[in-house]
Amino acid sequence: MHVLYLTTELPFPPVSGGQVRTAADLRLLQSLEEVRSIDLVCVEEESSPRGEEGARALSALPKVTLHGPVFHPIHLKRFPHYFALVAALELVPGFPYLAGKWASPRVAAALVKAVRARAPDVVTIDHLGMMVYASLLARLAPRARLVLGQHNVESDFFAQFAARKTGVVRLAAALETRRARGFERAALRRADAVVAISASDAAAFLELAGVTAHLVPQVVTFERTPWSPRAARRLVYVGNLSWHPNVAGLDWFLSEVWPVLRRDVPDVTLDVVGSGLPRDPSGTEIVPERWRLPGITVHGFAKELAPHYATASAFIAPILGGSGVRIKLLEGFRAGLPLVTTSAGALGLPLTSGRELLVADDPRAYAAHVADVLRSPELQARLREGAYDFLEREHGLARAQAVMRAVLGLAPAP
Repeated sequence: MHVLYLTTELPFPPVSGGQVRTAADLRLLQSLEEVRSIDLVCVEEESSPRGEEGARALSALPKVTLHGPVFHPIHLKRFPHYFALVAALELVPGFPYLAGKWASPRVAAALVKAVRARAPDVVTIDHLGMMVYASLLARLAPRARLVLGQHNVESDFFAQFAARKTGVVRLAAALETRRARGFERAALRRADAVVAISASDAAAFLELAGVTAHLVPQVVTFERTPWSPRAARRLVYVGNLSWHPNVAGLDWFLSEVWPVLRRDVPDVTLDVVGSGLPRDPSGTEIVPERWRLPGITVHGFAKELAPHYATASAFIAPILGGSGVRIKLLEGFRAGLPLVTTSAGALGLPLTSGRELLVADDPRAYAAHVADVLRSPELQARLREGAYDFLEREHGLARAQAVMRAVLGLAPAP
């Protein structure tokens, strides 16, 4: 079986939640004996040592052939001349912003080249926006099975955004929500198989489009090690710092939770790590002024996360919106860190506050949970073991392989 895999960004090194999920998806496909090759087409908005390293890492993976990465602007504010194209596509029926922003002649040309080089049996489109290429791929490979990999209920983002706004902005966001829902509904129905990453997302797809999605668990490999309490009361936050739900959650934590926590635990510090910060003309990352607070260090992009995990006493994931599985939670569990999140952060995972992690939505309650974790080695160890048990139970390779075989239309393994 030959697979053509189209995604929105270079998945290596896997830093953001989306990259971690895509990288795990590729490894899962590689692990299936029937999958002989994976032709990967992805985009990148600028050349960088990080991108070059990621391309080399991908090229070294068995079965994977990288086509690209293909240049395409991801953050349109950095490429204002692309606004005209996206705005024009907004006038086309059935093309909401979330799809129009990914339309690119370069990507289309890369897909044509990849299909002509090796005809796929399965076409996997990773992320809803890339379904803008579904018609082209149907013409290029009419017999191929079409798989849509959903990381979230994408149209929900616009609904959540509209709910927070007023006036003209709210009206415009509500209109875009309707357009996005229509596109998402049509995309779900067009695919031969839909992959969801959480039960709540799968339920949403069933309600939206009458489609039963396959729930492919994120495969998480880890080593169960005993907990060694840290000397410093240091927290770590890891996430894409350009993704709105992450930014909104971090803003909430720093403005509402952090002052309360610092009064209770004066020596607590926080490391903020993640890609997506804007850059000045020299290429230096720009830290928002509102994040420049005592005790806060914003590191921006980090090539390796392990050093940050190794010095942290706890992992925070203050998330206020979005959907899907919070990959950062799984990564925090893998790192063996006690974790504090919100109800929105734990959405889609069968977790219990006090067993695998702690959950709070009120700023004072959130601060109290963090303080409890920092002060109690016993609580730290209990949450760590609960998280390890959860990963073993819910995110093993054999379970994911069985579901992926059904996604690809393969018979169950003997």
